[in-house]
Amino acid sequence: MKLLVIIAHGSRLESSNKEIHNLAEKLKINNIDNNLKITYAFLELCEPSINKSIKDEIINGCNEIEVFPYFLAAGKHVKDDIPKEIDKLKEEYPNIKFKILPHLGSCKEIVSLIFSQLQDKD
Repeated sequence: MKLLVIIAHGSRLESSNKEIHNLAEKLKINNIDNNLKITYAFLELCEPSINKSIKDEIINGCNEIEVFPYFLAAGKHVKDDIPKEIDKLKEEYPNIKFKILPHLGSCKEIVSLIFSQLQDKD
């Protein structure tokens, strides 16, 4: 089974963390692939951690993990911290396939998304 993990920074504000939980729930509701599980994790400041989220799903049968960094810019977290966390898991689970997807800010649809917010919503 394949797993999509949405990875966000994590915040001291519970409302911010709840937004990531809600995003994952919306993705689950709209998921049409029965072979795809969806979850989320936080890099720091709160739970679930990347390590815990992924290990829990490996135990539940996921053997192909795709990680989506929910970050706008390719800073230290995207370039170093997330890959380091995934590298540790790769060592621990050599039979599991891991892939880090491009971060949110690099998605070509981001331009259309931003312009779509300018349209009159009334």
